Amino acid sequence: MLRCFLKDAEAKKHESEMVRKTIKDIKEIVLDAEDIVETFLLKKELVESSSNIVKRLPYVTIKRMGLAFDMKIIRKRISQVIRDMQSLGVQKVLVDDRSMQALQLRERETRQTFSRDDEDHLVGIESNVKIVVAYLLEGDSSQVVSITGMGGLGKTTLARQVYNHEKIKSHFPGLAWVCVSQQFERKGVWQTILRQLIRPECDVSKMMEEELQEKIVGVFETQKALIVIDDIWRKEDWDLIKKVFLPKKGWKVLLTSRNEEVALHADKQCVTFKPECLTFEESWDLFQRTAFPIKDTAEFKINENMKEIGKEMIKHCGGLPLALKVLGRLLGEKHALHEWERIYESISSNMAGGFEDVFHVLCLSFEELPVYLKQCFLYLAIFPEDYEISVAKLSFYWAAERIPRPRYYDGASIREVADAYIEELVKRNMVISKRDVDTLRFETCQLHDMMREVCLSKSEEENFVETIETSTANSESPCKSRRLAVVHQFGKTFNGDMEVKNPSLRTLLFLEYGKLKATSLFFKRHKLIRVLDLSWVRFEGGKVPSSIGKLIHLRYLSLKRSKVTQLPSSMRNLKKLLYLDVSCSSVNVVYMPNIFNEMRDLAFLCLPESLDDQTKLELGNLVKLETLKNFSTKHGRVTDLQGMTRLRSLSISIKDERYSIETLSSSLSKLSHLESLTIDNKELFYTPSDDDEEGFVWDFVNLKQLKLEIYMPRLPDAQRFPSHLTTIHLEHCRLKEDPMPILEKLLHLKEIILHHRSFSGRRMVCSTGGFRQLEKLDFRGLKEWEEWIVEEGSMPLLHSLDIRRCPKLKELPDELRFITNLECLSVDDMGEEFNLRLLEGYLPSQLTTISLSDCFTEDPMPILEKFLHLKDVSLKGESFCGRRMVCSRGGFPQLQKLRFEGLEEWEEWIVEEGSMPLLHTLKIDSCPKLEELPDGLRFITSLKDLTVAYSSIRRSETFLPSHLTTIYLRECRLKEDPMPILEKLLHLKVINLDDRSFCGRRMVCSRDGFPQLQKLYFNGLNEWEEWIVEEGSMPLLHSLDIWRCPKLKELPDGLRFITSLKSLNCYYMAKGWEKRHSEGGEDYYKVRHIPFVEFRQ
Repeated sequence: MLRCFLKDAEAKKHESEMVRKTIKDIKEIVLDAEDIVETFLLKKELVESSSNIVKRLPYVTIKRMGLAFDMKIIRKRISQVIRDMQSLGVQKVLVDDRSMQALQLRERETRQTFSRDDEDHLVGIESNVKIVVAYLLEGDSSQVVSITGMGGLGKTTLARQVYNHEKIKSHFPGLAWVCVSQQFERKGVWQTILRQLIRPECDVSKMMEEELQEKIVGVFETQKALIVIDDIWRKEDWDLIKKVFLPKKGWKVLLTSRNEEVALHADKQCVTFKPECLTFEESWDLFQRTAFPIKDTAEFKINENMKEIGKEMIKHCGGLPLALKVLGRLLGEKHALHEWERIYESISSNMAGGFEDVFHVLCLSFEELPVYLKQCFLYLAIFPEDYEISVAKLSFYWAAERIPRPRYYDGASIREVADAYIEELVKRNMVISKRDVDTLRFETCQLHDMMREVCLSKSEEENFVETIETSTANSESPCKSRRLAVVHQFGKTFNGDMEVKNPSLRTLLFLEYGKLKATSLFFKRHKLIRVLDLSWVRFEGGKVPSSIGKLIHLRYLSLKRSKVTQLPSSMRNLKKLLYLDVSCSSVNVVYMPNIFNEMRDLAFLCLPESLDDQTKLELGNLVKLETLKNFSTKHGRVTDLQGMTRLRSLSISIKDERYSIETLSSSLSKLSHLESLTIDNKELFYTPSDDDEEGFVWDFVNLKQLKLEIYMPRLPDAQRFPSHLTTIHLEHCRLKEDPMPILEKLLHLKEIILHHRSFSGRRMVCSTGGFRQLEKLDFRGLKEWEEWIVEEGSMPLLHSLDIRRCPKLKELPDELRFITNLECLSVDDMGEEFNLRLLEGYLPSQLTTISLSDCFTEDPMPILEKFLHLKDVSLKGESFCGRRMVCSRGGFPQLQKLRFEGLEEWEEWIVEEGSMPLLHTLKIDSCPKLEELPDGLRFITSLKDLTVAYSSIRRSETFLPSHLTTIYLRECRLKEDPMPILEKLLHLKVINLDDRSFCGRRMVCSRDGFPQLQKLYFNGLNEWEEWIVEEGSMPLLHSLDIWRCPKLKELPDGLRFITSLKSLNCYYMAKGWEKRHSEGGEDYYKVRHIPFVEFRQ
């Protein structure tokens, strides 16, 4: 009953704080009740399965008494909530939906304010208008055209420009515009349409619905008409008004919506147009038009500092036109630099501040979600900004949390359900994701910056999850949410016993690398946990405490890369697990007891890569498995696989002579749902006879990815391969014959990987018309391969080509130049006879990425800079053996990333003004003879990140680009203090001085230096003795790390003036550092204002 109440209440989308608090209280009661009942049932099940009959009856009786007592408390809490609802009038507010109407009214006012901008404020829209106009003027194959995208993207603005376009006006005599929004009446919509279609206007206010419908249909029969239906939200809304839109009449509809499903529901042949967010350049253009309508008046002068602050602020808008206009109008009213700085600080700390109108527009998308999708969306608040969220992992988080699924998903796999949820969120334009070309799944997802703010705000409002960093964690701030995410920082230790104090915690996730200090007490305290992700976490002694077996509610457990060497037998009590990853180490042998007999709900199991020789696992009961990784015939029976008919993904290693390929084939024959299969037989326990030399491939109708590491001198005929295969990966097959004539007949192949002795022949041919869908091709370690022929017309869609360690291959085929889709080329570690033949016109002109290593070429820049689309260039090893390199004026117009590594003879680099105007990242590593950076770098204002490592660059102070934000120096052996030079780079936010980058004794950070610096790292500066920080230096610094600087005597006195500092880590310093900087120590006054301080010897 309480869940039904919650479902109805949440559907009302109330803004009332009183209602929201009531809903939150009831949620807590429901969760507490679940905990009590589930704990009793699970403990009862454990006791009843015990062999000790004497203890069963009294134990169960006592627990039932405890259950009755706990539920009595729950009933009292429910009664109290009901009394509060009655006394405060909550029930009346719940029935009244005026608050939601007010929110919608505010959204409509915002839309009207910003969608009717002057023509001068339209940016990046012209080409979009032409595209949509062309769709509407095309034939009658589709009668509905839709513009979809997230709130604030400019859908209405685009539709209005199309509506007013001269070609539209001349083609459609009848034009009507109606805004539907979330609350509307069918009669009102029809009246609005008819009023605009009939000239002269007639009084439609007194017409009944039947008359309105008849007259609109009559208009459509006599003339062409375009109806713009703006801001339609639901499929049901279309169903209400669709009766006037009869098929094959003279009408077309242009819809704008946040939900792509609406248009597809209206017309299965619908053409959907999805505008992109504005680029940075377009964003800056729109911002300037809004913020600086009249420039440089007597009252308002624009200076360079204001421009720089403006450019930083528009990054927070993420290319969203509505956000840019709101920001522009806000700043356009502020004429002083200090006012701009204040707003910048406000937006940086709280993006909702200053963007309230945008925020409310986007919030409507959240309020419109069904309950199950709201929970899925809020879960994304767990992950840090710009974190690459794995949908595979997310799918099991959601499943373990038991987020309710609609009935129509019954029978689907956990991953299929998650894909459907992500697709719904993508179509509603709340999540950004694309299906992978190989797997056809959503592999990763992310949030637009502004939508992430909505997610964080709603998560905080509902107390959905709390996120803490190891750098700011402290025992004085206990977690109140039932979900806690810990974001690690390298080298930090998180004390689970001290920092995690909420006994009601249900979810605990450790994101990124870190070290957990947790004793058995940690697991005993948190018995209600359902989801526990300890990936990359380190345990003391490499052992998981046996008390983990007390977490009987666990449905998700990951110990991935935790370097655990021993797992406890108590884990057999974790009977409710859906997901278990115990791939603890890629190196260490892991002892694992036989714990799986009762884990009948497991859907995902990843075993250790190396198990103790004595380990024997029984997996026959795991019939619900959808994914099984690292199964070894040495430690489990291959016949256990026969019952796993739900398997979608399987990787198996043959490490036992008892199993032949025939035995394996029969054991896998019933796994008809397999989509991914890996078979590893590198140890060659199976050796084919002459009769079965062609090896084996099963006809799995759903198989898309196949990886074979087996001895197989010949490929079977193409018809024996799975018909829908998209990826094939071969290793150690030692194929004697060219595999291409067979593989090119697999019509759906998109990726081919031939690695390490997969092919032992000399010649390979890709023929005309072959590989029509192939996009990625990867050759590696083919030691006998000498000649490659590519006929014209082969591989027309090839996008990426990677060739490494093929020492006898002499050259790339001429015909690669005909593959106009080829954008990424990597050639690495080839033989001395290899000739790249890097000549103009030889390689495809559309290349965007090129990586060359050990290719024995002269200066490649004169040729490479003519590839006008290049964005990423990497030159390594002997890809360049000369002394001098020149990047000329106008060259590399699109280049963004440039890396040099291991160019041992390179001495001089010239960059002419106008070269590489968009370069963002530059890395120079192990180029010992290059002693200075080129003067021309200072003209590249886009350059933000600079890395110099293992190089002799010492004389470049005047050449450093002024807009650098990040600099990393390593093994440069600078003799003079670099700070006087670096502090002049006013935009620097991160400095990392690593391993002997500075060999001097003294370093000074002077007053007012480093005004933007936020992170500062020192490591391995063995000669450094003294550091002076003057008051006023580094005012925004929040993170300081000092590692392995044995001669540094003390922290600078000026550190006490940096009030922004949040984290200080000093590791492996001189003896006595911790004592003198701890409370009571002589230097404690320097660090006492810093929230997180850690010393380690």
